[in-house]
Amino acid sequence: MGRGMDIEKFFIEKGLLSKLFKGFEPRNEQLQMSLAIKDALSNKDHLIVEAGTGVGKSLAYLIPLAQWVLSEDGRRAVVSTYTKALQRQLIEKELPFLKNHIFKDLRFALCLGSGNYVCLRRLDQAKTHGLFEIDETKEINRLLRWVKRTSEGIRAEIDVPSQLWQKVCRESDLCYGKDCKRFDDCFYQKAKFIERKSHILVTNHHLFFAHVASGWNVIPSFSSVVFDEAHELEDVATDYLGVEISNFKLKHLLDSILSPTGKGLLLRMKWLEQTIFSEISAVVNVVRMRGDAFFHELLKRLNDSATLRIHERGFITDNLSENIVKLADTIKMLQESSKDEEEIKEITALALRCEAFTMSLRVIIEQELEDHVYWAEKDGRRLRLVATPIDIASILKTQVFDILSPAILTSATLATNGNFDYIKVRLGLSEAKTLLLHSPFDYNKQAMLYIPDDIKKPHSEGFEDDLINHLKTILELTMGRTLVLFTSYSLLTKAYNETEIPELELLRRGDMDSYRLVKDFRENRHSVLLGTYTFWQGIDIPGDDLQCVIITKLPFAVPDEPVIEARIEALVREGKNPFYHYQIPQAAILLKQGFGRLIRTKTDRGVVVILDSRIWTKSYGTHFLKSLPECKITTSLNDLERFLKTVRGKMQDTGCKDIKHEESCIVHHES
Repeated sequence: MGRGMDIEKFFIEKGLLSKLFKGFEPRNEQLQMSLAIKDALSNKDHLIVEAGTGVGKSLAYLIPLAQWVLSEDGRRAVVSTYTKALQRQLIEKELPFLKNHIFKDLRFALCLGSGNYVCLRRLDQAKTHGLFEIDETKEINRLLRWVKRTSEGIRAEIDVPSQLWQKVCRESDLCYGKDCKRFDDCFYQKAKFIERKSHILVTNHHLFFAHVASGWNVIPSFSSVVFDEAHELEDVATDYLGVEISNFKLKHLLDSILSPTGKGLLLRMKWLEQTIFSEISAVVNVVRMRGDAFFHELLKRLNDSATLRIHERGFITDNLSENIVKLADTIKMLQESSKDEEEIKEITALALRCEAFTMSLRVIIEQELEDHVYWAEKDGRRLRLVATPIDIASILKTQVFDILSPAILTSATLATNGNFDYIKVRLGLSEAKTLLLHSPFDYNKQAMLYIPDDIKKPHSEGFEDDLINHLKTILELTMGRTLVLFTSYSLLTKAYNETEIPELELLRRGDMDSYRLVKDFRENRHSVLLGTYTFWQGIDIPGDDLQCVIITKLPFAVPDEPVIEARIEALVREGKNPFYHYQIPQAAILLKQGFGRLIRTKTDRGVVVILDSRIWTKSYGTHFLKSLPECKITTSLNDLERFLKTVRGKMQDTGCKDIKHEESCIVHHES
């Protein structure tokens, strides 16, 4: 029905969507976005669109995209998101709606990484050879019951420990393809069949760039892409297009061959002579000991720091790679003796993993890649060494944007200071067309921004104590329904420990998973949710459950974090000021994300608090203000209290006219 329909007829008053959606409200911004995307697809132009909250960007790009893929046989497009929540929204709501009511011939599929699927062959193998641990019995039985009834076989359907799932999930280099005896029942192959028949593939940025890094071998071929939540592209691409090794990767590799608990390939090869078994076992043990020593030395070099930039080649003794090469050569010899095709496949895969680990290790230690920053990181028990490309823009241009035509990038936060100069430079899209669409919400009525001018500056003596005192004062006014965003976990912890207000429950990131935290927060209106960077953009709490967002500091990235430091140095070499060309716009985008947690629907109301006086005292403060939606701004706590009362229905909302000018500095600003 909608294949040849003009875009306007979908979105206008009394148009198709208004007939299908009860309560549909035409939004000019949504129509503008859809028309721009239709033109970009027709003309093969890359397009960057900032669409403020409430524009309805999903349908704005899905409708012209559906028309485009259906207009010519064999066309396929990808929609890539950052969060699973948006993926589910597209797959479970928008795309089924479009197929059922408008585009009857449209076929779509969700693309997941192969590790999300249970491998029936590996599950059979694990049962047969007793690869499960004694304490996993209960979970195994749940897993076996689930496999009999599931139609998709994906991990999202069942909650099992990672260690158990790792033993039974699909691993691409261990897949036998059509030679597998469970091929006809394979969940992954069934999913791939659906993907190949689909017009629109929905995936995430991580899998997309895993696809690019693999030589475009993960997702079925496609000719155009829509990146939603595109403000995350630079960081995700940087992670996936680099090189890394870790103690966890080495442990998994060695355990797959022979684990300390008596599991692994060698134990399943019942024909293996004892002398050969002992020989390979000895090599595995040597690699394990060398690996422990290597990563222990790395831990010492980190010296209690979370990250360490590595400047010199050979910064750490490589007593590991030679032994891993020997291990690869040793297990390769088993290929000639084995008579089992499954064993030979696994032997080959493990030998190749050994060689890949060795190659990555040598690349990093010898710093063989130009224009990369080399660094180490400690994250809990995980230790890793990484080589990260400094200029991801040139890589994205040549490996993604020069290949696809077109690419559409959209998010609620892509512009800074009213333009797209920053994002175009960072992503290598200098020739892209752009469109800036503000939110249709009335922020002047729905929101107030409070920025005190009497708070100490960050990094000054007594700042943290002063900030916590301001925080307590505001929380005593809100008494719950408040999200507090921090830029460091240490300050979050200090605030959590020093803030005790009767009848107010503090919930903090790290005490439980994010889903449970948000659920508890919504159920208790006298609760406060404290979070770090993942909460600036990863949660959605519409309605009265959230009425105040407190941002403790402007979210500047830590300048001595290795990748940030290297990017800053590169800009200096180019003769640019990194603070204005990189750090400010990056922080402005994240600030916009934090601000955006508050107003999610046209009926939401509340206040945003920024406890950072640099907005008033530094010349760059106006850059941040211009990046935010137009709303009331005040330095007066009295104004804040009055607005909160109007939000909660305790007095009529009389706006600015009831607030005395001398006790406030409410202003309006253009975004």
